[in-house]
Amino acid sequence: MKKLLLASCTVLSLGLCAPAALAGDLGLAGSTYDWSGGYVGLNAGAAFNTTKFRQNYTYAGQDVLDQDTLDLIDGLDSTADAGDTGFTGGVLAGYNWQYANFVIGAEADFNYLGFDNTVKNNVSDVMSQVLPPENTIASDKISYQTNSYGTLRARLGYAANNVLIYGTGGLAYGKTKIKQTLEAYDDAGDYATWKGQDEGWKAGWTLGGGIEYAQGRWVLGAEYLYVDLGTYDWGSKADVSLGDDTLNADWGSVKEKGKADVSINVARATIKYRF
Repeated sequence: MKKLLLASCTVLSLGLCAPAALAGDLGLAGSTYDWSGGYVGLNAGAAFNTTKFRQNYTYAGQDVLDQDTLDLIDGLDSTADAGDTGFTGGVLAGYNWQYANFVIGAEADFNYLGFDNTVKNNVSDVMSQVLPPENTIASDKISYQTNSYGTLRARLGYAANNVLIYGTGGLAYGKTKIKQTLEAYDDAGDYATWKGQDEGWKAGWTLGGGIEYAQGRWVLGAEYLYVDLGTYDWGSKADVSLGDDTLNADWGSVKEKGKADVSINVARATIKYRF
């Protein structure tokens, strides 16, 4: 929370100081255009998925395992980044109050976000030492979907006539579904699986900034937002049938815990109509 407040203060300070300095450097005159009032609009652009995934496998049984087995279990741990890019677009509405050259506002938006992908971890080397290596098939994957998100933000900017440069920050929220599956099996019917998932609406935060150009009641803009959409956690217990009592006892006591920090970077254009 302290980091968020500090970052918010920094962005808002930039919304005041940097735009004023830039306007002076560009020789822009004081604001004669009145930014006050409400507006509605649309946005469209690109979203860059910066979600980070982490998985940790641990032995939760009562026996003391040999180091080789513990090393195999640790070998299932993984980290991964989403890294995909997609289209985002949505609707927005807000209101501005102007005091001399300074503009304070509030804005809400709701947006489409079509992320639907899978990250994979190669576990063949590990599981082929638990099941017969010559006929073992193994995979570990995390599938994720983030279909929509929204923000509710404050805006603080500097107006030089019909040009507005601003910083913005506030609440973000979104819905993500995450499903994790590790499966290993052979043609003799032996198998080991771990399955877990988490989904739902969660809240986070957003920070960013932008520039707008007004012509009459129409406003064109470009905006960047970093959007944190919360953390998702899941866990799973092993389901094993390995044809050996010792292997069943050892690997049947292995638990998986996963975590995803969901975040995106958004670069978008906006068009607004003031009323």
